[in-house]
Amino acid sequence: MLWILITQDLYGVWNEAWPMFRHDYKRTGHYKAWKASCSSMSHRYDVVHGSMDESVISRDANGDGYADVIGTQAEAYGVKVIHGWTGGTIWQSGSDRYSYPPTPAAASDTRVFAVGYNYFQVFNLSTGSIIYTYVKGGHRDPAPAIADIDNDGCPEVYTAFGNTAVAINGCASSYSTLWTRSLSSTPRAPALGDVDGDGDLEVLYPTSSGTVYVFDAATGSSHSSFSPGSPPSSARPDYTVALEDLDGDGKDEVVAVTSSYIRVYDYNSGWSLRWSVSFSGESAPALGDKDGDGLPDVWAIRSGNVYVYKGTNGTYLGSSSVGDLTSGYPPSLADFTGDLIPDVLAIRSSYYVRVISGATLSPVMTFGSTPYGITSEVAVLKLQSTLGFVVGDHSCHINAWGGCPIGTDSDLAVGEREEAQPSLKFDGTYVVAKGREIEIYDRSGHVLLRGYGKVSVSSLPKGIYFARSGEKVLRVVVR
Repeated sequence: MLWILITQDLYGVWNEAWPMFRHDYKRTGHYKAWKASCSSMSHRYDVVHGSMDESVISRDANGDGYADVIGTQAEAYGVKVIHGWTGGTIWQSGSDRYSYPPTPAAASDTRVFAVGYNYFQVFNLSTGSIIYTYVKGGHRDPAPAIADIDNDGCPEVYTAFGNTAVAINGCASSYSTLWTRSLSSTPRAPALGDVDGDGDLEVLYPTSSGTVYVFDAATGSSHSSFSPGSPPSSARPDYTVALEDLDGDGKDEVVAVTSSYIRVYDYNSGWSLRWSVSFSGESAPALGDKDGDGLPDVWAIRSGNVYVYKGTNGTYLGSSSVGDLTSGYPPSLADFTGDLIPDVLAIRSSYYVRVISGATLSPVMTFGSTPYGITSEVAVLKLQSTLGFVVGDHSCHINAWGGCPIGTDSDLAVGEREEAQPSLKFDGTYVVAKGREIEIYDRSGHVLLRGYGKVSVSSLPKGIYFARSGEKVLRVVVR
């Protein structure tokens, strides 16, 4: 029973690290996972948008409390926002019209940040009105990542224009950079995390040459760099590395899938290779606990199958035998089978989506076909009181399935500001939040301890708990 509860903790609504899993990569800054039990799922709608669509993310645009869908592409309308349940258009805008290739985007609670071929544009999330347009030059640039570094209520936006890494003020009414840095080779999508455990975020830029550059997210000062190897040539739509605390030490490790290896690095006054396995990678990684130890494991796609390796040491945990998962597209993870183990959603033969049991790694459901080959990752979202997912394809941009009852939910959502706040820390014995009230919860969400400024957890049995102070939520492992 304990392993099930631990899995629920790590892969449930309380998990503060969920944004770094494959669905999001901080394109919205926060995400919630939901437990569900899906014996079947209905096709909801197709929404025609244009051709060569790529980026699909979700955010509540109309204020009804449920997820809406933000899709982007370039040849007709750059950004289109549709009602998540009905597929009706909320707004659409001609960002980067007729400029190939597609437009990746990120979205906060109030804004959409779109990185087009010629322009960087910022839209009002609810109305679609253009807040500003910045002419950046004609080239395909990586999807942005966001986090509220300065705690002002709006996230900062991290992307790259050409070979220049850029951090943009997400609250500004005109284009305003926090910093820019030149890179020696073409950057892929940035990733955010705390690699040194100091409570401040770093931003990592993997590049086509195989080097990952690390900068202080607030100042842009150079932190470090390391070289895991070149990204898989087939990886798309926006390859990046994944960050998560794989061993419970309070620091994020970095997972890189290359053309030849899966490699995990950690930082202790310098980068060291924690483990490596030979792997002809075809996708970016996903992270989720398969073996029930309360720590994330590494999932990636190779030769038409998903493979899983133990996050702490790279031990092989299993693989599927379907052989038909499309090269390059990363897996998405969600608990579709209701067993509290993350399941895999992956593109099959371009026109279909497979659900593969995380427990057995055997296929359990297949959805499709879509009218054209799928050109985006699978995004899992909450459609009213049900679980669903959407994909973007080559012509009918948004294809949605839903109707699976949600079995676990919580009003506690983790926003981009929560990831950036350094005020809540755990030193192994005490949870500390200077000048603030602290609550310690068990896995069911019951308050066990309360205090102000500093709370000892030495009275608690060994296990995983959650500390909350204001909007900040922290996973606490009592050993």
